[in-house]
Amino acid sequence: MAKAHDPQFSKLVKKLINTQRPQVLKSLLETLNPVEISNILLQLKLRHQLAVLEMLDRETASEVLTNLQDSSSVLESIVEEMSPEQLSGFIGEMPGDDAADFVSMMEEDQADAILETLPPKERDTLTQLLQYDEESAGGLMTPFVVSILKDQTVGQAIREIQAYVKKQPQFQLFYTAYVVDEYRHLIGTVSVTELLLADKRTLIQNLMNPEVVAVDQDLDQEEVLRLAKEYDLVVVPVIDKHLRLIGRVTIDDLVDVMAEEYHEDIGHFAGTGDEEVSETSIIKTSRDRLPWLLIGLIGGFISALVMSTYENALINLPEVAFFIPLVAALGGSIGIQSSSIVVRGLATGAIQTSDLIVRLSKELRVGFLNGFICSMVLVGMTWYLSQNLSMALTSGTALLLVVCFAAFVGSTIPILMKRMNIDPALATGPFITTSNDIIGIAIYLAITFNFDMLSLIQ
Repeated sequence: MAKAHDPQFSKLVKKLINTQRPQVLKSLLETLNPVEISNILLQLKLRHQLAVLEMLDRETASEVLTNLQDSSSVLESIVEEMSPEQLSGFIGEMPGDDAADFVSMMEEDQADAILETLPPKERDTLTQLLQYDEESAGGLMTPFVVSILKDQTVGQAIREIQAYVKKQPQFQLFYTAYVVDEYRHLIGTVSVTELLLADKRTLIQNLMNPEVVAVDQDLDQEEVLRLAKEYDLVVVPVIDKHLRLIGRVTIDDLVDVMAEEYHEDIGHFAGTGDEEVSETSIIKTSRDRLPWLLIGLIGGFISALVMSTYENALINLPEVAFFIPLVAALGGSIGIQSSSIVVRGLATGAIQTSDLIVRLSKELRVGFLNGFICSMVLVGMTWYLSQNLSMALTSGTALLLVVCFAAFVGSTIPILMKRMNIDPALATGPFITTSNDIIGIAIYLAITFNFDMLSLIQ
């Protein structure tokens, strides 16, 4: 039989729906796992997606919808066609953090209607999670977390954990129990292995590791991911303003954040914003891309205005115009190189916002060295075309200054944006390239013509 990722498989599903053979379709879907079904839905139209979901049991359908959260435009279209009763049934099968993400993507009226249909306990849990920013530790966490008291014995702690897990059917696997005091302040950790191997009469406070890494509920998801990577954590405990344990961020959410941030940064580099690969709406795709194109268009217009001020000079010294595209391209490349290193360093924690002077110093030295070499090449090119050594040296000097300026912009702008709590990835791509084009061309033309005109007068 064809595999679920094979395009022929989605065609088979579509054919079974169109020919109204629900039993065959249901039997076929029962052989697939939720991830495979999610991949099939991405290749189908909305009416076929709804027909497939109707064939699934509630638990499988909820997992399928959870997997589609990475393709929010597809999921939004499906959700709009479902009743609050249907959606609340799916939400009841989802882990708390996934359910909160699912509800947060809906319109306010629809979300309120769904919350009203939920049992009070589930509604309270979801309402609590929805108060956090979607991209914060609180928005990522699941509130179901194993905690034990420091003055319990190992035997008492194990019995309490067993009772807690039995009450929580949605509870995910865990490898660490968190130790709290009587006020629920997080004070340590104990691994499951240590609990199982320790003497049942041993006190938890004598077994626990007091060195624990936790994150504040309002910490940005990028920082949560950075700390998890730095300390090799697969689960990150979350605390509130009073240092009380309120949840945990699990490895599946950390991986999702990693993928989300990567795709977001790539989108900013390329000037496509947050556009999804699976996006089918022409209007939305155009809306995501157009602002960046307009930035480039406006930047090009300003560059043209700068060049127009040197119109007469360009007529008298046309050789200078030959290298304008080269200067713009080289300045943009240098800027992107510098900014990419800084953005990556900020994302991984290798570069801090306090490192502005250190980073600027390094990038200017690298920019000067590379610029000097490229300038010498440009001197040779200009002399070959114009047989004018003075013009050649002037063009090389101008290029060196343009490269140093590009290195300055590329290394400082991302750090300054980070200080202002703006995603530094926004500083790359169209923004830095356009700014370097405008200023770089202005520097090149101003220096080249002023020096050349001065030499002609003399």
